Amino acid sequence: MATRRIILILTVLASLCRADWSTLEPFQETMPRSEFDSLLTNVYCPSAVLTSCLAYASNSVTIFSTPEKTNVLFTLRFGATSVPHPKTIRRIVLDPGHIGGEWARMEERWFVRGKARPVQEAVLNLMVACRLRDQLTAAGYEVALTKNSFVPVTDKRPEDFRVEAARTLPEQAWGSELERTAFLSDLLRKRMEQLFYRNAEIAARAKLVNETYRPDLTLCLHFNAVDWNEHNDLVDDNRLIVFVHGDYLPGEVADDAQKLRLFYKLLSRSLAKELSVAESLADALAQATKLPAAEYGAGSPAVHVGTNAYVYARNLAANRLVDSPVIFLEPYYMNNRIVYQRIQLGDYAGEQIVDGTSYRSIFREYADAVFAGLQHCNAN
Repeated sequence: MATRRIILILTVLASLCRADWSTLEPFQETMPRSEFDSLLTNVYCPSAVLTSCLAYASNSVTIFSTPEKTNVLFTLRFGATSVPHPKTIRRIVLDPGHIGGEWARMEERWFVRGKARPVQEAVLNLMVACRLRDQLTAAGYEVALTKNSFVPVTDKRPEDFRVEAARTLPEQAWGSELERTAFLSDLLRKRMEQLFYRNAEIAARAKLVNETYRPDLTLCLHFNAVDWNEHNDLVDDNRLIVFVHGDYLPGEVADDAQKLRLFYKLLSRSLAKELSVAESLADALAQATKLPAAEYGAGSPAVHVGTNAYVYARNLAANRLVDSPVIFLEPYYMNNRIVYQRIQLGDYAGEQIVDGTSYRSIFREYADAVFAGLQHCNAN
C-alpha cells in the first residue's frame, strides 16, 4: 500500500508539469555525447532503465516514450565541445520546507512530548531561513524566500482535490460495509491532503521560483528525523545529508513529464553548480555540527555522487520542478536526544550546556554554516 501511494503521488505531481519538449531546444549542440552519457549513467539514471527508450545516431539521440520506441518525444543533437555553464552565485532563493502552522499536523511534521514546547519543522526551517537571508543580504547577495509565514503558497486547499483523490481509492474487500466506508473515507481525506501539501504546494513554490525569482541557486532548508520506535523514544543517532538532483527510479522515468525534467536538468548542467556548492555546504555543516554522514545503500532512492561522503543525488520533487540548480539540506534528527533539547532552548546568543556539552543555538549553527559554505564556494 505504501509503495502504491508513493508512486501515485509522484505520478500526479509529475503531471502538474506540462511535458513541453520544446523547452529542450536551446540545448541543441551544447553537449558532446560523452558528457551526456556520463551524466545519464552516473547521476540521473544509474539503473540504466532509460537506455531502452533511447536510439542513438551518429551525432544525435532520439528519446522515446516507451522501450518499444513507438512515440518520439524529442531528438537531441550533440555538440562537438561542451558549452561552459556559469558558476557565479549572486541570486539565491531560500525555500524553508513545509507549510506549518495550522497545517503542521496534517503534514506530519509536528510532535510534542509531555508539556514541552511542540516541535514543528516548518518553524525551525523558517527560523534558519530568516537568519540566513539577513546574512546573505548583508554580504551583497540578492535573496528571496518562497515563504515567510505559515500560509500556503498554493491557493488550492485539500477539498479542491476530492474528485482527483477519489479516483485513486482502491477496492476494499474486507470487513463490513460500515468498516469499508470508514476506511475509504479516511483514506480519501489523507489523499486529498497529500495532493494539497505535497503536490500543489511544491508545484506552486517551483512556479514562483521559475517565473518570478529566476535565481542562480535555490536552497531547500530542512531538518531531518528518524523513525520512532514503538515507545516514541528519543534516539541517539544523528546525521547529516545533502542532496543534489538525480537518481530517477524506474517507475519515475516511465512518466514522460519526469523524463522531460530529467533531460532538462541534465542538459542545463545543473549538476556542475549543484555538486560544487553541495560539497562546500556539506564540509561547512559537517565542521559545525560534527555529524556523521547519512548512509544510503543499494536499493535506496539515492545514489552517492562526487567525492564528499555527505552528498547524494535524489529525485526530490522540490529539486525536480525548479529550473535552477537546487541543493536540499537535511542536517539534524529532530527526535535525537540532544537535538530535541537544543530545539527546546529556542534561539539564543552565546552557548548553553546540554547534557554536559556546550552548544550554540542550533538555528545559528545551521544558518552560519550554510553562509560560510556559500562564501567559500563563491571565493573559489
